[in-house]
Amino acid sequence: MKMKKYLSFITGALLCISATAQVEPSHRSTSLVEIGKLKNLSSKEIESSRLGIGFETLDRKVFDPSNYYDKVGQIGVKWARCQTGWARTETEKGKYDFSWLDDVVDNLLKRGIQPWFNVGYGNPIYMGKVSNPTAVGYIPLYYGEECVQAWRNYVRNLAEHFKGRVHHFEIWNEPEINPFWQPKKADPLEYAKLIKISVEEIKKVNPDAIIGACSATHYSEYAEVLFEEVGKLLDFYSVHAYCMIPEHNYPNHIKSLRQLMKECGMKTKIWQGETGFPSRIPAKSWVGKALAWHGSNETMQAKSMLRRYITDLTCGIDMASFFMVTDFSPSYIKGDGNGMNTEAVWGIIENKEGYRPKKVYYVMRNFCTMFSNKTTNAEHCFNLDLRNVYPTHSPTSKLAVVATSKTLSSFTRNGYPVFCYYMPEDPQMEMRTIENVSIEVKTRKMPKNPVLIDMMTGKVFKITDKTKRWLKGLPLTDYPLFVTDLDAISDIFIAK
Repeated sequence: MKMKKYLSFITGALLCISATAQVEPSHRSTSLVEIGKLKNLSSKEIESSRLGIGFETLDRKVFDPSNYYDKVGQIGVKWARCQTGWARTETEKGKYDFSWLDDVVDNLLKRGIQPWFNVGYGNPIYMGKVSNPTAVGYIPLYYGEECVQAWRNYVRNLAEHFKGRVHHFEIWNEPEINPFWQPKKADPLEYAKLIKISVEEIKKVNPDAIIGACSATHYSEYAEVLFEEVGKLLDFYSVHAYCMIPEHNYPNHIKSLRQLMKECGMKTKIWQGETGFPSRIPAKSWVGKALAWHGSNETMQAKSMLRRYITDLTCGIDMASFFMVTDFSPSYIKGDGNGMNTEAVWGIIENKEGYRPKKVYYVMRNFCTMFSNKTTNAEHCFNLDLRNVYPTHSPTSKLAVVATSKTLSSFTRNGYPVFCYYMPEDPQMEMRTIENVSIEVKTRKMPKNPVLIDMMTGKVFKITDKTKRWLKGLPLTDYPLFVTDLDAISDIFIAK
């Protein structure tokens, strides 16, 4: 019995070591010498970028935004998705109180962040009894002419009130999902009708308004019908592509969506308006059931954010938003009226006293500094050589995957190539770092002072083992690492 207990203890200890072992680059290779770190720029200091943050659910008072404005302004994001909240704005028929939304818009603008609106939801004063107090998901089309006209009036007043401050209006949220399309089932023709009447009212007071539609997925039969009806009215189409491994299918979905738009004669930009990854997934959360996500922690969330952003940028997405600024409160109620006390923990900042920024917050700051408008998509050729990798820090089974499963992309910053590489492993696997990878650079502009940048820490490493075309002794991780010339980041580099 004692021996069994001892073996059980040893097994548990080994499992614990496996679960908590270092998953970030060890950088033990003699090729890498730490020389400094990235400077962090605030949103006001960055001229422009394609990166945004979710500032949703204030229509339901899920959090107090005053606790977050300064923190968000330090991240470096340039966009924030805000939900307008008809029910919160018009609590008495014909009277609009936009003061709560003025506070949000003005404070974000003050910090160099451009708000954009998701326009919705319903309003109980025109709909009667609904399953949640703010009529989330309830469609004005189904409650008579008075309700439809009230929606028209609300949308028109919203656009007029924020003219000059907010330019982008996304009509409704995730209309393909029945909880957000009540009390009937989702219907693209009905959504097209809602878009038409909304656009008509917005354009009356703001002809220059930029109009968008929203999708809970990306390419679908729903989109085919919708685009035939209202595609040419749309300036942008916002997709919500929640997935564990975006690199595997998402790029092809975006290509298909672009082709569909072309066939429909559309000149519409594609935005990624809402996609995130939780720092914690409770056992009974819907996320585990619907998305088959089971494990998470703050490191996993940060890695997923990096992969989400880099995949969006590589796909040519015009704006990419990460969901969301803070965690849901237990009082949040879904569109179908069911409580969400087992909602996943999505925020980059905790929603409780102290408002602690999570790991993803600091990693996002590093990424936003690097990927301002000074960094653009490019097609620089490079290859990874994995023949001499050290297997001691990764299970042998992973090495077989590495040979065929790796992600390479490239950018240009300040005129210099930026090479991005990583292994798109399921982040829940918490892959160990693989070492002694080599990069073959196939561009005329070989980095003279090559460096490796680790976004997880913001650290910059000099690469000392190099030849005319090769950079050697590098790590391979399950999140993006960047190799470039030191001169490419001279404006955002702080020497050690």
